[in-house]
Amino acid sequence: MSKMKEVLSRIENGTTIDTIVKELDMNRSTLLAMIEFMVDEQYLERVDLQCCSTSNLCEQCRGADTDCGTAMYTLTPKGLRFIS
Repeated sequence: MSKMKEVLSRIENGTTIDTIVKELDMNRSTLLAMIEFMVDEQYLERVDLQCCSTSNLCEQCRGADTDCGTAMYTLTPKGLRFIS
């Protein structure tokens, strides 16, 4: 299975970015670039969520180096066709 299919399959199953990085032995920045590519090519769609109410908890949830919104991704019909 290609890395792209593996990543899409894990995202479809609700696997977190950190877990995908560990399971596929990937660099986090490489995975994020791959996800961005898949969003641009319409295999994935980003679903934005609102920040936690307290900044400390929000930073714990999303990490200090990200913007305020927590990102989730869902497969598009094109992404679903690709992994099937």
